[in-house]
Amino acid sequence: MRSGFTIVILLCSGFVAHSQQVTVRAGFVQDSVQLGVPLHYYLVATYPSHYQVVFPDSTFQFTPFEFCSKKYFPTHTTEGISYDSAVYSLVSFEIDPVQTLALPVFQVQKKDSLVLWPASDTVFFSALIGPMPDTLSINQLPLKSNTEYLNVRWIFNYPIVLIGIAVLLIAAVCVWIIFGKRIRNYFKVKQLTKKHLAFLNQFTQSVNQLEKDFSIKVAEQTTLIWKNYMEHLCRIPFTKYTTFELKKSGLPATTVRSLVEIDRMVYGGFAPASLASFQQLKEEAESAYQQALAETTAKLKQEPKAATPTTHLTPTPWSK
Repeated sequence: MRSGFTIVILLCSGFVAHSQQVTVRAGFVQDSVQLGVPLHYYLVATYPSHYQVVFPDSTFQFTPFEFCSKKYFPTHTTEGISYDSAVYSLVSFEIDPVQTLALPVFQVQKKDSLVLWPASDTVFFSALIGPMPDTLSINQLPLKSNTEYLNVRWIFNYPIVLIGIAVLLIAAVCVWIIFGKRIRNYFKVKQLTKKHLAFLNQFTQSVNQLEKDFSIKVAEQTTLIWKNYMEHLCRIPFTKYTTFELKKSGLPATTVRSLVEIDRMVYGGFAPASLASFQQLKEEAESAYQQALAETTAKLKQEPKAATPTTHLTPTPWSK
């Protein structure tokens, strides 16, 4: 295509002008135009080399055409005469049978510029569909049917998804700010209940085993189950404290007596007449659980926190 443009330009500017005038030649490369199909328009200027000549750019009005691109060839100067040429790629969306265009060149001077127009050139509109008759039966209509499935590529709407995620995050933050404390307390209640049921199941199984066949090892294991649960519930190191230290921390006297009796079983090797001491530990655990549950439920309902007795260590939920 470039060689074709060069031949056209050389044919239009083949002679040498020695005058001091600016000569402009222009015209279409094709003689017809189709709707939306680019066509090419050449523009050639011959002028003295000391002149300054400017060609139209994309801001120029190419009516009835629209500008697509411009190919500019380097200036060629011979014996004081310069040759400039360019090829414009244009497109038309008009359906006029004859379409005309003339592009000027501008000779820039100190105070003003001269507009130099070439002769107008025309192209003929080439329609893809011929004229339709006024009356035509349906069977004779030039229509084509296509019932094949066309798989359209699915486009993921990222902006909508990002907006949705942002809205959900903002809503989640607002919900957490307003209801965060109640949500945390709700899950604390669920966790307390779950751990308490697990403790009751494990502790009861150990006590039942002691009833069938008393064993010092099982008795020690049962006491450790109770201490681990109370340590988690009351935040006091039951597993590290001795019975005497637990008594000083504010543990009820009945519970302390039960621990002393269990110590006699484990360390003294005395078989108990009954397992009432383990039942007392279970009741103490139940009481501590109910108090912890009441405090958490009060927070959930935004009620004042229930008062708890204090010791020199930390608040404890011991029942009185």
